Amino acid sequence: MADNRGRGQLRGGRGDRGGRGGSGRGRGDGYQGGRGATFSGFDNRGSRGGGGFRGDRGGGGFRGDRGGGGFRGDRGGRGGRGGFRGDKFGSEPPVFNPGDIPPPDAKITELENSIIKASSLTGQMAKLQVSGRKSTTMSEFFPLRPAFGNRGTEVILWANYVQLGIESQDLFKYTVKATKVFDDDKENADSKGKAIKDSKDPKKGDDSKSRPKGLEPKGRKLHRIIQLALNQISNAIPVVSEFKSQVVSLKPLQLPEDMTITVQYTDEGRDSTYNVVFSKPSVVKLDELIGYLNSMEDPTGNTSFPKFETVVDALGVILGHTPRANAQVGSLGSSRHFPLNLGESSNLGPSAFNSVIRGYFQSVRPATGRFLLNINVSHGVFRFSGPVTELMKNYDLNDDGQLKDLSQALGMLRAHVTTLAAKNQPESKPGGKKGKAASKPPDVSRVTEKVLCGLATRFDGPKDSRQKPLRSGARPHEATFTINAPAPPGLQAGKEYSVADYFKTRYGLEVNLSLPVVNTGTKLKPTYVPAELVEIIPGQALRRKTNSEETRQMIEFACRSPAANAQSIVSTGRTVLGLDGNPTLCQFGVTAGKSLLTVTGRELTAPQIIYTHLKNPKQTTNAPVSEGSWNMKDVRVIKPGRPITNWTWVHIDYDRGSRQLQDVKGAISEFVVKMRQMGISIPVAGPENGLPVLVRRGSAFAQIEQAFGSIPPSTQFVFAVLGDKGTEIYNAVKTLADTKFGFHTVCMFRNSLVKQNPQYYANVALKVNLKAGGVNHKLKDDVTIIKDGRTMVVGYDVTHPTNLSGNAENLPSLVGIVSSIDKDLAQWPATAWAQAGRVEMLDAKLEEKFMERLQLWQKHNGGHLPDNIIIFRDGVSEGQFTQVLTKELPYIRKACERLYPATQVAKISLIVSVKRHQTRFYPTNPNNMTKSRNIKNGTVVDRGVTQAKIWDFFLTAHTALQGTARPAHYTVLLDEIFRSGPNKPEEASNTLEKLTHEMCYLFGRATKAVSICPPAYYADILCTRQRVYMSDLFEAADDAASVSTNARQNITSTGVHHRLKDTMYYI
Repeated sequence: MADNRGRGQLRGGRGDRGGRGGSGRGRGDGYQGGRGATFSGFDNRGSRGGGGFRGDRGGGGFRGDRGGGGFRGDRGGRGGRGGFRGDKFGSEPPVFNPGDIPPPDAKITELENSIIKASSLTGQMAKLQVSGRKSTTMSEFFPLRPAFGNRGTEVILWANYVQLGIESQDLFKYTVKATKVFDDDKENADSKGKAIKDSKDPKKGDDSKSRPKGLEPKGRKLHRIIQLALNQISNAIPVVSEFKSQVVSLKPLQLPEDMTITVQYTDEGRDSTYNVVFSKPSVVKLDELIGYLNSMEDPTGNTSFPKFETVVDALGVILGHTPRANAQVGSLGSSRHFPLNLGESSNLGPSAFNSVIRGYFQSVRPATGRFLLNINVSHGVFRFSGPVTELMKNYDLNDDGQLKDLSQALGMLRAHVTTLAAKNQPESKPGGKKGKAASKPPDVSRVTEKVLCGLATRFDGPKDSRQKPLRSGARPHEATFTINAPAPPGLQAGKEYSVADYFKTRYGLEVNLSLPVVNTGTKLKPTYVPAELVEIIPGQALRRKTNSEETRQMIEFACRSPAANAQSIVSTGRTVLGLDGNPTLCQFGVTAGKSLLTVTGRELTAPQIIYTHLKNPKQTTNAPVSEGSWNMKDVRVIKPGRPITNWTWVHIDYDRGSRQLQDVKGAISEFVVKMRQMGISIPVAGPENGLPVLVRRGSAFAQIEQAFGSIPPSTQFVFAVLGDKGTEIYNAVKTLADTKFGFHTVCMFRNSLVKQNPQYYANVALKVNLKAGGVNHKLKDDVTIIKDGRTMVVGYDVTHPTNLSGNAENLPSLVGIVSSIDKDLAQWPATAWAQAGRVEMLDAKLEEKFMERLQLWQKHNGGHLPDNIIIFRDGVSEGQFTQVLTKELPYIRKACERLYPATQVAKISLIVSVKRHQTRFYPTNPNNMTKSRNIKNGTVVDRGVTQAKIWDFFLTAHTALQGTARPAHYTVLLDEIFRSGPNKPEEASNTLEKLTHEMCYLFGRATKAVSICPPAYYADILCTRQRVYMSDLFEAADDAASVSTNARQNITSTGVHHRLKDTMYYI
């Protein structure tokens, strides 16, 4: 029988749990305690865990509400600050490592200053250049940092980086590719036939014309094949790999002339041959990158970014080799590693009993004067592991619904299946009677790795099979098959056996008749095995989106304090990543510093927020700001939007309830009173009765469409009261109102509405006023470059079909652009469209849409076009920076050239804003932290972990209520604005940081500073709304083999109704 390896490895999470929040923008990462810990998960013995609840784009992991267009109607803004009570942290120190806080490295600071000083002349020349018409040469791209910023109160912070020691030497980097070798002519012929069939598909590339699908191994199989190949050729030469496509060695490898290594690999009991083909090595010269980091001068004169990618990738392979090679560590993506045996996990409950595991991200980062290793706590969701019999204990095996759930939970899992030796024949034993069978259990013959198909079902096998199981979830005595000739000893050919009889006769095994059999074959060719012979292999990641309950539990498990996360990084994290006592790192001359780095940050001053005075509408009044938050007590909005003269409300639910309608009617009346108190122009006398809409699950769209058709077309606003928080009703309301009927909608969850909470009413009212074109609040002192009224600010983003099952090749990517129309930066009208799927860079349609934004500005500003255009591009990786400049910027310039007269040229600055990264900062002084023990909002860091000449900075504009605050990272790709004035170089940096920080206080639907500047934030929300319109298409992609081209074209042509065009309908 199989042993119990892996059993219980994914259980745990016994610490006291704290508050729930911590997801989404502005709330930090969300962290929560680990085993044997306080609320924060901090362990004074060394802290067994950490938590960084990512959601990084392109990195896998949880990202919140971006996938299916979930119900978000009751979010609104936030009035109160919340925060922690002191006792929630137990005995945990308020800051990480309070007794030993070193100052930032003085040598690095000196080097940063000298590099900036040396480049000042170059900066002055660039300053002159930006004053005239711009060319499109690379020299204008990636402008030099004019200076480090110097505004704000200086603070010392911990950063989640350690310094790397790297010996100057040459490395040899290979790319590898593994392909299957066919042994006989028949199999080869079959493969060629399949290849010909596949080649008829125009969607497949050239590779499908010559190679049958599935010949190139992936995942665990590829890992093992590459490892087998390396075992043959290492010959004492230090060699490492990420076991996908890269191999790095200290010396050239001794390879055959054809650069091919042949390996034998056994999979699911079958022996196969694979060829592993190595490329010719590229020489990686570490001394070139070391020289660059010490001078920030590229000897080639190349101004692109990022630099020396090949060298950085090679170092990443070296550092990632040990955790990837460790069978007790599960690795996801390129950089995340999860311990499978340290109790760093929590069971997510009845939905397949998946588990969240606390792991660690690592990435090599070049910085001024040194190499750094960025380490952060990360979380991944993994499938159940251990004996299948243990998993079955969680299900009612007499319930058809739960049997179906169990079968789905087992499907596509890799498992070890025990194959038993035939039972012992009668033999003589000393002191025994001749012919009496020996009394001992059956011997284990071998353990084979299989991919499970689930439980037995009534639909297994060929259509004409007479031996299908009588029911799904069949037990061993119910699942039967016929023995083919020649029959094994003791069995008869042509006779029908149940699984129970077969294993008893063949192996002498009395199976458990109460447990369903497991299908280790396929639906067409099932192979039924008793459950007690099957054990799930640990470390298998969940490939679907987590459901709402799993997400909630994941957030709770991940919710931990900054100090706990930092402690986990320097303790458990180092163990999981193999940073100490690692012979592989020693061989390659790599060492990792023991301590986290400290860096210098600056706390920027919060701007003053003003509203209209409640009693005197002609006066404004300040709203006191504390920790980035304020409230709207005794104030009105700055400017009401268009009068809302025609409005109604609807109540949509799956159930009837006359009492509920009466409660909603009274609550709507109170809500209208609150809006009028806030200065929103809406008549107090609304419709006497709303429209009740009763819908059925699965058909809500058609029923809501019919109900909306009865609403007069002149209606401006529909307040939709939803009785259910699911996505079906919400998606239907937004899609129909936005694209077909053309009235603004605000969705409110019934249970929240009827409580008649004034703060809730105020939050929702903020969205109403924005949709109507109003201004909720503004800054008392605007940034000069904005208050002159000659600068337009733009934000744009692209979202892709992610977290789907791989059937999404026809799904489009969605593009959204928002732009300001005045100096208040309050109204951000939008436009959106779809383009080819999984293409990050925008196409030629950007030119047309950008022209529309300029014309809208012109309409609202007396016919004038903006002198300056500041663009925030959201969400691209460093590797795509150059593509933004070479592929997207030309369309923007063409749009300007078509509208501006020859005597006027718009100055453009283009900044990339990124939230999904792994840099975190922790306070060193209790006097410089918030109630949640995070760094204060308004903290900016532009040195210590950056490259001196690259103009970038990290800004934590918000206050994380719990978890660890995630700063936004801004990088300047193009600047024709901030360096063009007569000010000192540091003023360019100060002005950009101040503008970005203060814009975070202008997010219209909130009464708090948000974590990323509104242009980028609004563009992200806009893309999410676009995804709502095609939610059925995206959800179908998870189940269907593909999405038809016609369906795609129908959906991508969906545009917002003309009455909502150029409004904030998406908010």
